[in-house]
Amino acid sequence: MKIFMMLLLLVGVSISNAGYFDANGVTSDGVLSDEEYAYAARVDEDSILTVIGGGADGIRLLDNSHLHVYSTAESVDDALYWIVPSDSSTLTFSGGVAHYIYVQKDASALLDGGQVNYIRSIQKPTLGITITIDCQYDSWDWIYDGEDIVGITGLWHNGDNFSIGFLNDTIQYKYPDTWTHVQVIPEPASILLLSVGSIFLKRKYKI
Repeated sequence: MKIFMMLLLLVGVSISNAGYFDANGVTSDGVLSDEEYAYAARVDEDSILTVIGGGADGIRLLDNSHLHVYSTAESVDDALYWIVPSDSSTLTFSGGVAHYIYVQKDASALLDGGQVNYIRSIQKPTLGITITIDCQYDSWDWIYDGEDIVGITGLWHNGDNFSIGFLNDTIQYKYPDTWTHVQVIPEPASILLLSVGSIFLKRKYKI
């Protein structure tokens, strides 16, 4: 029985990483760790790629895949240059450095740490919110160029500063500005509702 369970676990791990491809074969285990640098990396099917101390010139997410970045190489030049979540893929960026993030099609991204220089949404307006920034609610503000929102700045929950520029479609004008797909959490209104809700719960269940 133990042997069967071990075999089942090994098969499961193989399937979970089956869609991961790297042109250099650097990260066949689905993890970009210290001193690993990938070229033309792609994550597809339902695969998961995790970056902990590694880097890449570019990572493209396809199908229902997921990328979670916890940290990247210490040298900025060896960090992540661009990430493209596409199809119905998801990205969680929690640490490290990424120069560009391009969110396409039905993909979504959650940012809650690290340094992202630029982010761009190339998505239809009907999709609504696809980019979520989780930071200290009273610390953030939009960055303006005249009346245009061209970025966001604030503090992550750990106190680190962040400043992210928004890249917009200024050629074809086919897609709305990136900021229209961005939400910041927790919003002050959400915190107020949670506080009020907790008061009512305490009153309701008070003995």
